Amino acid sequence: MSMPPDTEVISPACGGPGLASAGLGVGEYASIAGFILLLGVLSFPLWEMTAQEWFRTGNEAYTHAPLMPFIAIYFIWDRRAELARLPVRFSWAGFACFLCGALIFVAGKIGADRFTGQVAIATLLIGLVWTHFGNAITRQVVFPLSLLYLMIPIPSIIYRNLSFNLQILSSKMSVGFMQLFALPVYREGNVINLSYTQLEVAEACSGITSLVSLITVAYIFAYIARTNFWARLVLVLSAVPIAVFTNAFRIGGTGMLAHFWSVKAAEGFFHSFAGWLVFIVAFAILLGENWLLGFLVSRRRPAEGPGR
Repeated sequence: MSMPPDTEVISPACGGPGLASAGLGVGEYASIAGFILLLGVLSFPLWEMTAQEWFRTGNEAYTHAPLMPFIAIYFIWDRRAELARLPVRFSWAGFACFLCGALIFVAGKIGADRFTGQVAIATLLIGLVWTHFGNAITRQVVFPLSLLYLMIPIPSIIYRNLSFNLQILSSKMSVGFMQLFALPVYREGNVINLSYTQLEVAEACSGITSLVSLITVAYIFAYIARTNFWARLVLVLSAVPIAVFTNAFRIGGTGMLAHFWSVKAAEGFFHSFAGWLVFIVAFAILLGENWLLGFLVSRRRPAEGPGR
């Protein structure tokens, strides 16, 4: 979807080393910085709660969140030369986005809802950039700015429901995997019954941590590796089944180790190491998928060449 045209040109890009030469004065930059500082002060209690959620004992799903602003800044800085050549224009569409963020922020404050307030802050910052710098620059930085949404923990009620459904799904899939090897196994809810022991697929083993982490990695990797929107979308969406299948494979492997070797071996070092190993395997699958997408694109281009 293309952004509406900008209006009320402040000034065209004049060329130079940075965005300051492209139209915004020192006072305007100071006002933007002042607004961000004011927003930080007003939302400090909100981010204090968020930080507690990031580092809550037993929840490793969002330990990557504090890195997102630094990654976003790096991607923007990496494109500084290209951004300096683009015109700086006021955007009414950006102002509408800013107002939408403000309304969401007020609603979050009234409802004392953490998630709503966090979404509002990310939307306000994107709207602020869009308003002052216009469509051309916003198109170039919309991905780094969208990383701010990946910092936001899923609401607890959704997180628990998703985790429970993943527990059941992972249990079913892992039992099916073990039955391929003729293991005497059956499932009761999220409990897997083997000949000599039981395995409980707890919330920590549901795969939600690897799912959130892999989606984040896939989102960043797709931006770096692909330029086509649909190829990027395929990479990001494929992270969901990859994370689910590899987690079920991990649980099935744990059950097979407990059956053929010992329960103690399955619960010891292997249980901790398997999580990291499976994530590496999942990322390797993403790499293979990216190679396949590149191969298909390269095969398609020569075929389209004569007609273009």
